[in-house]
Amino acid sequence: MAKLGRFVTDRNGAFCQITLDSREKILVGHEGHGFNGSVTIEVLKFMRFSSDRIFACDLRSPEGRAALTHLTRDAQPGSVEATALGAFAAHFKSCKSVVEVKTRCVALMSIR
Repeated sequence: MAKLGRFVTDRNGAFCQITLDSREKILVGHEGHGFNGSVTIEVLKFMRFSSDRIFACDLRSPEGRAALTHLTRDAQPGSVEATALGAFAAHFKSCKSVVEVKTRCVALMSIR
């Protein structure tokens, strides 16, 4: 099972690192506050000095609102999973590899 890192918050948003079963590391970030802004996923490379963005979702777009609604539908009010970052991190923490993360990203953005 993947290892979910701690949630770090700064004035621009928040992020957390997930180490997948394949030992690849992704960074799930939320820029903005509340349910506004955007969520991104980056694959961390060589000692975290560089990364490749593989997913970006504007939470104000119809697709972003639908994805966030889908991910938070069963979350308990006030829980970490009820936040934008927590919902996306929870969705991707069971992935085994970056390929699976990419597949889930495509599926998530096709939800209506």
